[in-house]
Amino acid sequence: MKVAIVGTAPSSRGLAPYGDNDWEIWACSPNLDPHAGTFCNLPRVDRFFELHKTDGVELRTRLTEEQLALYIQWLTDEAARSKVYMQDGSCVAGATAYPIQDILDAFGNYFTNTISFMLAYAILEGATEILVAGVDMAATEEYGSQRPSCEYLLGWAVAKGIKVTIPKEADLLKVANLYAFEDPPPMKLKGEVRQKELAERITEAKKEVELYGRNHAAASAAHDEAAALKNLLNGSGTPELLDKIDERAGRHEQQAHGFAVLANESREKQIALMGAEENNQYWRQW
Repeated sequence: MKVAIVGTAPSSRGLAPYGDNDWEIWACSPNLDPHAGTFCNLPRVDRFFELHKTDGVELRTRLTEEQLALYIQWLTDEAARSKVYMQDGSCVAGATAYPIQDILDAFGNYFTNTISFMLAYAILEGATEILVAGVDMAATEEYGSQRPSCEYLLGWAVAKGIKVTIPKEADLLKVANLYAFEDPPPMKLKGEVRQKELAERITEAKKEVELYGRNHAAASAAHDEAAALKNLLNGSGTPELLDKIDERAGRHEQQAHGFAVLANESREKQIALMGAEENNQYWRQW
């Protein structure tokens, strides 16, 4: 049995062998396409895995109540066309319960994502070849912490003699150089220098945000205090004193505005630098 496990990453999900019936196409994750009216816009799906609870936080965070209702209906319709795996089949007619205990008995409990569960099941089902497409899990992205368990299961597959294919576009099972035996590529060394520079600039931007924020708070407080003093006098002060209070309040108001602008500019600079840092971290992998 040949199994193509397909995720949602656009870099390689189109590379699965949809037109080759020797392969089974396994998919997961609701990929809402409002224009096509579907939650999985792949050309073909033989098995679909939804292992999150339909009333759990994960799906309710990603989908609105209306979308969740449509998704459950879509799963029900999909279960009539292909095999749908869930924690249990109680909320979706025709769904198959995922054999979680068999999986845990065979592989332990190192599972941090649905792709890992799919890989384990493919191994348990006797797959002779596994292709993983549409699964990047770059180390610096949201799913970077989930990547090791996928690579752990891919190691299981290789150890069992299963042929494993990862598209070159994906990040799984990739390294920039052979540790200790090969020197890091020049670009990686340049990236490390750049990373240090960006980290220093981010730290400086954070300090600026804090400094300008404190100065803004102080100037705003001084302005409010001047306004409170004028109200306290209730017109009893001399014209010169009242003018002096107004002048001081106006100066503090201008200062507060200026510090607010500077704090916002530093905050935007910090965000931009953090984006550059994340991008640099990604390319340093290679």
